[in-house]
Amino acid sequence: MKKILFVYCILLFWACSATVLRPTQSDADRAASAFPGLTLAQLQEGRTLYEGQCGKCHALKPLTSKDEAGWRKIVPIMAGKAEIDSIAEKLILQYVVTMSGAKR
Repeated sequence: MKKILFVYCILLFWACSATVLRPTQSDADRAASAFPGLTLAQLQEGRTLYEGQCGKCHALKPLTSKDEAGWRKIVPIMAGKAEIDSIAEKLILQYVVTMSGAKR
């Protein structure tokens, strides 16, 4: 019984975890029209902040769960609740908007 419960817990944890995409240079290039001057390093920092700041309060949603308009609406609301500064908010927004359109 303990083994079954353990396996169930592992599967539940795995199912609830979101895959957080690693940005590539092609993602940064694709995002240049929406965010001029955006670098791969900034996208990577946005990913780190998304995992660390957003993930400490709730499970991370798949980035494809919202379109650009949805992310632009929710990120400022969540950043305000979590007291995330404007620089970190911008990096998170750039990351989630860019990666929500990634084809992988």
